[in-house]
Amino acid sequence: MIQVKGYDIPQISQGLACVEDELSHAIEEGDDKIRGMLSGLFDGGKRIRPRLVLLSGMCFGEMNEKMIHAAVAAELIHTASLVHDDIIDMSDYRRNNPTINSIFGNHVAVLAGDVLFAKAFEILSEHGLINSMLYFVNAIQNMCSGEIVQSCRRFDISVTEQDYMDYIDKKTASLICASCMAGAQSAGAGSREINLIGSFGYKIGRAFQITDDILDVTGDKKTLGKSVGQDVSEGDISLPFIYMLAKSDNSGRYADAVNKRALDADLKQGMINDAICSGAVDMAQSKARQYVDEAVELLYQLPHSIYRQALIALALDIIGRQF
Repeated sequence: MIQVKGYDIPQISQGLACVEDELSHAIEEGDDKIRGMLSGLFDGGKRIRPRLVLLSGMCFGEMNEKMIHAAVAAELIHTASLVHDDIIDMSDYRRNNPTINSIFGNHVAVLAGDVLFAKAFEILSEHGLINSMLYFVNAIQNMCSGEIVQSCRRFDISVTEQDYMDYIDKKTASLICASCMAGAQSAGAGSREINLIGSFGYKIGRAFQITDDILDVTGDKKTLGKSVGQDVSEGDISLPFIYMLAKSDNSGRYADAVNKRALDADLKQGMINDAICSGAVDMAQSKARQYVDEAVELLYQLPHSIYRQALIALALDIIGRQF
């Protein structure tokens, strides 16, 4: 049960329980091979996007079936994108569990992700969630575009902070924005309110991805479920490293190694240490806090409610994430 400053919100807990049931049902509808392949895929997730759908919706009206279905679709789309990301990144583990591509191969994993995308749109279509479908279609287009552009810039140390922001707006913030908008739309909110809650989603989406990239520098393999520094090993220059390369005395040596794709374990560890010691990580944390502050400020334009307070608490939790 969610608690916000001493308040219990049983409606959200009940809504999330319904989401879990619907996710299980979505998996069970496939044949035996698909069920076996997708079983356990939803274990361990935080359900950030479904939670945002429900909380955003209840800022404007009572929970209804449309919110539940939009929340299920949001999680299916998010999970499908993770399955495809694991193929692109050649990841063997996620949340300390073997990835689908590591067990069944890339060909099957691509199709598994497609099954989840298709199921999301089947749910949206069956329940008449046309506007929500448009939000999610736009998000998927952005996610693909962001991934393509970032892939073309791997091992490129000329990537700027603005380049990075463009990537994360598309890859991460767009789906979080769509989730918030879908919740508000399902509650019958007006266009101004839908756009406002979408802007909130964009800002916390930025903060979420920046924090995720900080954890890639400061975390550990056990809590991350993947190797520390994996992103830079794969050539993705995230915000802590962008700041570090502008500050470190060793930036020339690191840049040369990254450009030549010759970043060995010692140099990677050196980059991690310099990102921490140079203050680059602190700068990235400050940027994440800035976006959370801006997001919270937007919410104060909405009427006071425990759901608005829960969204504020969720936003603040992002910059305190440990994993």
